[in-house]
Amino acid sequence: MMTFMIIITAIMATCLTYFICFNLNKGPVLASAIVTLISGLLLPYFFSTGGSLLAGVATCGSYAAMVSKAKFPRFTDMVFVGIICGIVFALTQDVFIGVGGKLGSIAAISGFTWLGIRRVMKHINIKKSTR
Repeated sequence: MMTFMIIITAIMATCLTYFICFNLNKGPVLASAIVTLISGLLLPYFFSTGGSLLAGVATCGSYAAMVSKAKFPRFTDMVFVGIICGIVFALTQDVFIGVGGKLGSIAAISGFTWLGIRRVMKHINIKKSTR
């Protein structure tokens, strides 16, 4: 159940950060700060067990959404980046505990993975259309 909550939290954080950044024109740093602050205050309050972990997931998701609109033009890109972010976070939550840079690394891995998946899908579609 906690893995599901981690993935949902990551999706919500990436989408909300992206929305604040590009639809409300607040920029990536302020958008990430807003999502991180709100999740850090509310999630531990509403989820007594695992709330702090979910706040960390939301922080990671907000980092993953600090992207260029040129590379991630669609809002749906953030849904997939959030899914990847949540999965990677869930798989690595017991690894490198206390080591700095873990959340940013997960965020970067999520974005790069989604860019790679999109590139492969585009390449496959091009090959199909030339047949």
